[in-house]
Amino acid sequence: MNSLQIMLVDDNEIDLFLHEKLIRLSGISDSVISFTTAREALSYLEKNNTQPDIILLDIQMPEMDGFDFLKAYEQITNLNFDITQIFMVSSSLDFSDISKAKANPLVTEFIKKPLNVKELKSHLS
Repeated sequence: MNSLQIMLVDDNEIDLFLHEKLIRLSGISDSVISFTTAREALSYLEKNNTQPDIILLDIQMPEMDGFDFLKAYEQITNLNFDITQIFMVSSSLDFSDISKAKANPLVTEFIKKPLNVKELKSHLS
């Protein structure tokens, strides 16, 4: 298994479960941590001395969406933004969401749900 550390942030627990299983079974990583809210993920990042190599971030979430997460993420002073790649994931076909995600300098790529392992691997190589 790959030693990549991956963080999943998605309010849909079924998607979290499936994405984690896909990532583990495909051999992408065996180190996956999941959060159902953006606030929990941000709190984890603020309190821990390690940061993930990859964040798979859902766009559409209640309370704090993926774009709000990115704004708060930028304010965390103990992070090295060169270490973590952020992939926005969504089932949304809204062109403005896709454009906004791709225009954000913190976002490596936009990936459609459901997660496609082959597509994810292509962005990691």
